[in-house]
Amino acid sequence: MAAGRKVMVSNAGVAAAALVALLVVAAASGAAGKLCGINPSSLADECRSYCRWGSTDSAPSGQCCSALKGAQFSCLCRYKTALPSDIDPKRAMEIPSKCDAGAPTSCK
Repeated sequence: MAAGRKVMVSNAGVAAAALVALLVVAAASGAAGKLCGINPSSLADECRSYCRWGSTDSAPSGQCCSALKGAQFSCLCRYKTALPSDIDPKRAMEIPSKCDAGAPTSCK
């Protein structure tokens, strides 16, 4: 990795990491509307502070969890290779469970 950080991401967390990758990529590109059952721009705005490297937030905000409602995690798995370098995959993977969103156990 270019930044010198090696991060192991399990299949169980790939969908969550893909979720955050999607939200950051979509927000950066100015995407509007729904993608995989969510509004990526809204999710990016509400969840970014929790999943950035060095974040001290103890949990995702209620607004982040609300923005996650309706996410189609199997769809999000398609974006698993797009995780930006400023996102902490461990924290990204925690979002669905901390929001009780029920992420899938793996991406195929």
